[in-house]
Amino acid sequence: MTGYARDKKGFTILETLFVAALTVMVIGAILSAWIFTSKTWTAESQHTHLRVNIMNAIETMKKDLRLSSLTYMSFYPSGGEPYEAISLPVAETDVNGLFSLNANGEIDWDKTVIYHLYDEADGAKTLCRTVLNDRDNTLTDAERYAELADVVNNGQGSGDYTTDTGFLRDIGIFEISSLAPIIDFYDDSSDPVRVGKVVFGWAKLDDGDHTVRFEITGKNDLSSGYDIGVDTIMIEPAGIPREMEYYNSSFAPVGALTLSGGGVNRVYDPLWSNNNYLEFSNSGPGSYMEITDNYDLLRDSCFDNASLNSTTRTGEEARAELEVPEEDEAGDITWFAYAAAGDAQQDGRDGTMPGGVTPPVAIRTVASGDAIDQEGDLVRVSFKSSSTKDLVIDSAYITKRDGVSGTNGLANRDTSGYDVEEYHRHQKLFFRDTSGNITQGVTIPQGSTVWSVWTAFPLRKDRDYLISVNIKDTSSTESKYWVGAGGVDRTYYLAGSEYSTMAGVPDWSGETPNASSDIYIVSNIDTWSDSGSVESQIYDTAVDSPTYNQIKWSETSPAGTEVLFKARSSSDEYMTGATDWSLITGSAANPNSLSTGNDRYVQFMGELSSEPFWEISGGTMSYENYIDDQVDNYPVTDFPESSGEPYITGMYSCWVDDVEIDWPGNERLCTITGYMARKNSYGQAKVIIDGLELMKILSVHLKISRDIQGRVVAEENYVEMEPRNTGK
Repeated sequence: MTGYARDKKGFTILETLFVAALTVMVIGAILSAWIFTSKTWTAESQHTHLRVNIMNAIETMKKDLRLSSLTYMSFYPSGGEPYEAISLPVAETDVNGLFSLNANGEIDWDKTVIYHLYDEADGAKTLCRTVLNDRDNTLTDAERYAELADVVNNGQGSGDYTTDTGFLRDIGIFEISSLAPIIDFYDDSSDPVRVGKVVFGWAKLDDGDHTVRFEITGKNDLSSGYDIGVDTIMIEPAGIPREMEYYNSSFAPVGALTLSGGGVNRVYDPLWSNNNYLEFSNSGPGSYMEITDNYDLLRDSCFDNASLNSTTRTGEEARAELEVPEEDEAGDITWFAYAAAGDAQQDGRDGTMPGGVTPPVAIRTVASGDAIDQEGDLVRVSFKSSSTKDLVIDSAYITKRDGVSGTNGLANRDTSGYDVEEYHRHQKLFFRDTSGNITQGVTIPQGSTVWSVWTAFPLRKDRDYLISVNIKDTSSTESKYWVGAGGVDRTYYLAGSEYSTMAGVPDWSGETPNASSDIYIVSNIDTWSDSGSVESQIYDTAVDSPTYNQIKWSETSPAGTEVLFKARSSSDEYMTGATDWSLITGSAANPNSLSTGNDRYVQFMGELSSEPFWEISGGTMSYENYIDDQVDNYPVTDFPESSGEPYITGMYSCWVDDVEIDWPGNERLCTITGYMARKNSYGQAKVIIDGLELMKILSVHLKISRDIQGRVVAEENYVEMEPRNTGK
């Protein structure tokens, strides 16, 4: 039997079906993987796209906010935070990268940028950026808000504007709010360190009183306590410093300072304005000190930049006080012998008495009005001896001259119906000896100068005066003298025993004195005014047409003193065109209603005066009674005394502080700034106005989301930004 082998080529149906099924499975797996990968990539791509969009939007907003100013921003809606729209000013830079300034030195804002929401037709929300290309900087806060609301409600601006409706789509959340700044009062120094000008934050304020609270929040880890120190605060745009210690004084209104969880005290150090700052000692977080005061207000509590005339900043509170001369304190030297005589040798020359006479001698020196530089109400006179001999003066006088020629003076007269210049025309000068006693005579050691004590006597530029001395001591044959040009009689003298008291007699009629062109013994006349003033710096209210209400102040005015205040306003920052002070009548009424006009810039002047009196160790006598007593009971050579003790001049001082002028302010966003103290035992606080935390840092919350292939993809971000521009 014959056999054979058969070749097997191809697949069976079963094999084919198996391979086909396997292929389908592999292709399906690959396709599924591809579809999954594609979906995942698409979702992540969309997510990345959202992330890029939100970051681009945030960077644009950050740039706008950083270069803008909170002072001129508006927020929508008016009900409060969080806001859903914001209007902010922006300025374009020039070729040098600088902002243009207007005539007031403020940034000239060119455009208005508004961020707001817009409803798409499909119900989605878009964040829009609308730019108003022609900003009107004259709009009020209310008008600016109305402009913002119009854009929000209509989805676009009006006039010359552009709106980017695609600025950021798919908005889920767009909120703007503020973050309260925490103020750190810590410094590693054990002594308080003055720091400022610190921007505490911003708040929108309207006219009237507001509360400003410093609330303790904690402390630096390195600090040993929670206390804080505040020197001044300023509520800008008026920006007038307010001394914090004022609110803890007896002159502050009741309720001006409220404390919780602690107490306050003044810390004195000349480093601080008004020489003080207010320290709040407290028990820790939650404690607070709060002041209540008007928003638009001028209050000067230290007169740092005031012009002071015969007044001085004095005491721990640096108030403005009328200057009163101390015993040996210099005033304004108004007359110089060397200048009156025309002698280049200012210290004088050694020589004999005029005419070479020997005492007794009465000498009168003429102090002519044209050589008097400064008027005054108190005077003192200096007398000089020669370099080789003592000079003994028995008595000295100052007398108003009868006319500008001749040698006669004018005696005092009854005070009835006359001003002080008219009835007080003749006065004895007194001296103080080495034991402190008041005497009518003095011995001047050789080569020395002696001043008389201050005495009330009106000295005016338009009259001549006679300074007279009696010299009896026969050893006093020399004196200082100043050489005068011939032809002018500057010294008159009478020699002989019968003339030993003639210098005290105003009327030399019937006598024939000798004359000399030289000046003898009398070297200088010093004056002091019994009135002074304090003129404030010029204040910018930052309101175009304010209505000034009242001026009031703190003061101490003893009997015989007076304080008057006046104010004026101008539309010019240098007070050009303002009413001259001499044409404004001051008022002693405190407070006093003002009628200064309605100009933007305001200034005040305080006038302080004191009527001198006469005193001895056991009592005082009024100015008028002193003169009347002299006229009625004493010869012209003598003046009132008690038990041999002569009356000498006294003068009370008065002072002013805390000068305030208020006016109704406009509602506006105000900057709260100040100077504070930092120390190693001080804590941290935040500032709250009218129960609301200050705005300083703006927080923007953005969230966008999109439905991608049935899955919601979202991106969320926060940004905190402090607007850096003040507008100036």
